[in-house]
Order: sequence, then C-alpha cells, then structure tokens
Amino acid sequence: MPCAYFRYINLLEVYEQLEGYTFYSGPDLSNIQYQFGESLSWCLEELSNAAFNECEEDAWKTFPAIEVATAVGSVIEASLERIAKVAEISIPSRRASARTAIFKLATLSIHASFGDFDYWQKISLMVYQYDLLCWLYSKNKIEEAFEVCELILKTRGDLQSDFTLSLTSAKQSEIASERAKKRHAPTNKVKTDLMSEWDNTSNEYKGRADFARIIGKRDGIKERTLYEWIAAHEKSKA
Repeated sequence: MPCAYFRYINLLEVYEQLEGYTFYSGPDLSNIQYQFGESLSWCLEELSNAAFNECEEDAWKTFPAIEVATAVGSVIEASLERIAKVAEISIPSRRASARTAIFKLATLSIHASFGDFDYWQKISLMVYQYDLLCWLYSKNKIEEAFEVCELILKTRGDLQSDFTLSLTSAKQSEIASERAKKRHAPTNKVKTDLMSEWDNTSNEYKGRADFARIIGKRDGIKERTLYEWIAAHEKSKA
C-alpha cells in the first residue's frame, strides 16, 4: 500500500477517482464510507498539493494516480514519524488491536495538539485518524469509532485555530501597513510638494545644498533630509 501505516483507505483507488468525485452526487470515494467522503476528499486533495508543492496548484491532476498516491503516502508517513518521535511512541501496526491503536493514536494526537507541528503534519494525522475510524466502522466497532471521532474533532479544531491565527496575523500585518501609510501620509505629501517645487525652481538655486538650506529653514525640515530627498528624486528620474 502507498502508506505503510494505513489499514483501510486505498490511496491508489482514491486518486484514481478523486478528480471526478462529488460528495453530493456520488458514487462513494473508493472504499471510504459515504459520511466520511467529503472530509477525506478535502484532506487528501490538500495533501496532494503538498506532495507536489514545487509545481503549479493542482499539478497532481497531471500525474498518474500511482505517483500521487505514493507521494502522498510518503508525506503522511514522514509526518506521523515526526510526531511519533516527539511523543516517544511507536506508530501502531496494522495488526495492532483496536484498543492499542486508539491508545497510541490518542498519544500522537495530544502531542500534535501541543507540539510544534505544521499544517501538513496535522492534516496527515487527521487522515490517519480517519483511516482508523473507517476501519472501526467497517468492523462495526461503534464505541471505539466514537473515541476516534473525538480525536478527529480535536485535530480539526487545532487546524481551524492555526488557520484563524494565520489569517489574524495577516490581517494585523495589513492593519499595521495601513496605519503606517496614514502615519506617513502628511510627510509624503510634503515631500511630493517639495520635489515638485525643486523640479520647477531648481535653476534659481546654486544647487541641491542651497535649495535644502533655504527651503529647509523656511519649512522647518532638516537640510540633510531634504538633500537626501532630492538625491533620491533625481536618481528615480535617471
């Protein structure tokens, strides 16, 4: 299988069908139960873009399904192994009992929640959580499946929180930029007006220094600042 840690999801079949998959009109995505198809299709499409992040967006659609499945499987394996290393725990084998798998998955999930892991690593963990959920559901282990659902909800919440913080950070940066523009607006207008005056009257002065000295004294601007403005202004016209 493309992912050594999966016990249920068929990644190759998923990527053979994913591009044409529609949750509302069906059919089901590979062997994934209907109710999990929409969430997993989104996660697996995200991971396919991560696996081919050096190419254009949606580049994965131009590659054979086996290449995409193998690449995504490698991303998931590397992500899980990094989380497991920090958690100092082994990733449960396919033969592990449901109880052992859930215990280890809970440990991985807790460390992923509080550790320094990126978006793709958490998405990989969530797909792994879904793999166990699908398997439990197929075995009619409903009580255990509910436990995994709780872990998925926690991971999903972490992802949403990370995404919100990212947007908040970007928004704060945008706000700071706008504030800076407003703060410098009066200075920028003075600079524009004085450079226009320089362009129109420079021949009336002995040179830049003379203009900077006279106009600087008139308008209360440092001579050095005004001289540097003129130098930059002349350079921009060259």
